[in-house]
Amino acid sequence: MVTPPRPVRAPDPPPLPRWAIGLAALMAIGNLLGAIGGGLVRLGALPAQGFGPTGAHAIGGHGAVMMAGFFGALIALERVVALRRGLWVPVLAALGGWLGWGAGLWTAAGVLWVASAAGLVWLYAWAGSNRAMSLPLAVEASGALALLVASAAFTLGQPEAARIGWSAFLVLTIAGERRELTRLVKLPDWASKAFLLVWAGAVAAMLLALWRPDLAVVLWWTTMALLAAWLLRWDVATRQWRAKDWAGHTALCLVVGYVWLAAGSLLGLMGQTVAWHALWLGFVMAMVFGHAPIMLPALAGWRPEPTRWALLPLAVLGASLALRVGASVTDWSAGLAAAGAGHALAFVLFGAVMVRAVRRGR
Repeated sequence: MVTPPRPVRAPDPPPLPRWAIGLAALMAIGNLLGAIGGGLVRLGALPAQGFGPTGAHAIGGHGAVMMAGFFGALIALERVVALRRGLWVPVLAALGGWLGWGAGLWTAAGVLWVASAAGLVWLYAWAGSNRAMSLPLAVEASGALALLVASAAFTLGQPEAARIGWSAFLVLTIAGERRELTRLVKLPDWASKAFLLVWAGAVAAMLLALWRPDLAVVLWWTTMALLAAWLLRWDVATRQWRAKDWAGHTALCLVVGYVWLAAGSLLGLMGQTVAWHALWLGFVMAMVFGHAPIMLPALAGWRPEPTRWALLPLAVLGASLALRVGASVTDWSAGLAAAGAGHALAFVLFGAVMVRAVRRGR
């Protein structure tokens, strides 16, 4: 019996043009700046008078712009570069942010965010069917589905469901990436099952928020506490933070982020709304600070020179976030304004350190 020949896999398309990747990245960074500006005005760190209508739009929706316009575009761009297709996905996400904070066209922004999130789901589906399906990829794909649910909820006027959905998008994306790396560690069977339980809890909280946001919040923070404990126990970063160069920097940022995730979970279970910023600024931004030196070579071809100065923005962000937690709990308006200024300083410092590292790396 003659065995039929196996189908030949079509060759990958050529890498996307650097100028197109750079343009999409600049559009995403524009949303980051708009979201930061709106947040600073809201905290009282900047006056609202000098921003005009654009400032008013950014103030009202700075969280949506940060989640869907910046992170939605940035994470999609990373996937697009790896798969060499779908550049329209991050472009739509970034464009939606510009329409929102720039012109106040929130309905149009929501429609573009839904379309972009659907495109990200398609990218994961393509990767699973044409590359290799795995548990980490499935977890990340569920994060893309959470982004789709969150964008739809935002467009339909369900802000609580949108907030949990956007948070699930970021958390599940990060959790999937970290689970991929724990393949290097021999996990006991119960630890693998515990991760599946955390995954199920995050997805359930995201879906429950569409009907019972009060119960969904409790389930969400309980799940986040379990995730923080799992990462602190099993993630490889807890064994690598003493390593040299960017490996040690990334590991240290991640461990700090896991501590903030645990702290945010505790605050959330205590009913403190500042818990969301502990999650977004403490956990998610620590991931960004940690992974940026690794992603720059892939996205832009830049190889930043390792520097310990890269930890300074992490320290400034952590100190200002601790101030924000204290100011929020005590209702101290001046402390909130100072915390907002500290957040902005951390981002500026991070940008400056990365620019210097890239130039020295060349």
